[in-house]
Amino acid sequence: MTKEEALSFYKQYRDKCNAYQLANTTIFFDMSTIAPADGADYRIKAMSFLSGELFDYQTDPNNILKLEEMHHMDLGEIMNKEINLVLKDLHKVSKLPREFFIQMQQLTNKGEMIWKEAKHKNDYSLFKDTLKELVDMSKKAYEYYGYEKTVYDAMLNDFETGMNIEKYDQFFSRIKERLVPFIQKLIQSGSKIDDSLLHQLFSTEKQEKVMDILKEYMGFNPNECYMGISEHPFTCDFSLHDVRITNKYLEDSLISSIFSIIHEYGHALYMLHVSPELEGLAVGRMMTSGMHESQSRFLENYIGKRISFWVNNYPKIKEIFPDELKNVTLDDFMKMMNVAQPSLIRTEADELTYPLHILIRYELEKQMINGEIDFDHLDEIWADKYEEYLGIRPLNASEGILQDIHWSDASFGYFPTYALGSAFGAQFLEAMKKDIDVDAALENHHFDQIENWLQEHIHQYGALYTADEIFERVCHEPFNVDIYIDYLINKFSALYQI
Repeated sequence: MTKEEALSFYKQYRDKCNAYQLANTTIFFDMSTIAPADGADYRIKAMSFLSGELFDYQTDPNNILKLEEMHHMDLGEIMNKEINLVLKDLHKVSKLPREFFIQMQQLTNKGEMIWKEAKHKNDYSLFKDTLKELVDMSKKAYEYYGYEKTVYDAMLNDFETGMNIEKYDQFFSRIKERLVPFIQKLIQSGSKIDDSLLHQLFSTEKQEKVMDILKEYMGFNPNECYMGISEHPFTCDFSLHDVRITNKYLEDSLISSIFSIIHEYGHALYMLHVSPELEGLAVGRMMTSGMHESQSRFLENYIGKRISFWVNNYPKIKEIFPDELKNVTLDDFMKMMNVAQPSLIRTEADELTYPLHILIRYELEKQMINGEIDFDHLDEIWADKYEEYLGIRPLNASEGILQDIHWSDASFGYFPTYALGSAFGAQFLEAMKKDIDVDAALENHHFDQIENWLQEHIHQYGALYTADEIFERVCHEPFNVDIYIDYLINKFSALYQI
């Protein structure tokens, strides 16, 4: 093959793969948002069929042979990395028997439906067997793939390149060593912050108006980005000009939907800002989970929880809720928004205690994958962990083990990237501050300066570079978890006067 023939083949190959993926993504998004529940079985069959067709095409020996030939050609930096990334994935997937691959797709699609029913009925027993089946099937898949250390090491590396049990153990050990005693000190001797006024009745209809304010402030373009409603907020990447996010409303929590949209919009911007020359390529959409979470958590915490973000936005929210917020000043709002206290729900957790929610999931995942846990009593083990680390105990499965969607689609190894991404963000903030006045930009309605900096330094590259390479390019130093921990301790020491 000449270089021109190779690039022509690859364009046709990617276009066909992307078409199948777009169809499945569309069905999945509809299924999670607006599709009638009773049509789930039919949709799952259709998705499984499409997945099987895509599997056949991707693993066609002739296609793999051509891709391997391209691997030995000099196609330029972007295409060289593209072929490496695609072949790395294909060499794994092609080891799976076709029937097993389709069974995996069916199980993960069915898993979400079963999880959703179990959560609504507050009954872990409805999900227990499916969870064990998902773990067993995932482990079997990795037996086909092959791995160097342990299955869980391989899973962790798949979600964040270069990460493994040893590195995460060190990461979480540092968090336990420094944050757990600090949180205990804050609870015992910190000043008291009453945030009850943010937990009155805030109607969904009026909260939707708050979303309009935030969309306008952040430059939300409805021609490229759409927001729907789902049980668990998420973001879907359809193309460079079509990204869809979801939100949910809790009428007893004003800030829940606020920080859900800011978080998911962080994911969306990462996808929308990828360089146009990467459109349709794997390197344009296969960013690692830690890097993706760094962008959503960055916008949610390091930008969205600054007073400068709210100087102009909060007065508009008070106009929507004049009675509910009449006695809440901007300073009060900031304190209430940043209140730190042990809580049960990860997605509603405050910035300080959040990494402990991830620590619990990380420790349980290790045991699940290593076959060291009793699935029959996993809900009780979960509750014990919450009591150990946060001093509170879930009263039921919905606010305990069934609160998250991720295990229902076999995303084992994903949870730790939430904490890792949060930690990445602290270092990115330090780098950003060297280039722009963050607070002045936010106060003066120049959110675009934040957006442009992220696009220039991180987003445009998609998956061209690993997190380690991004850190060297952006921060000019390796990742350091203590920068994150220092940020949290300094922020909450000032807030709680300790």
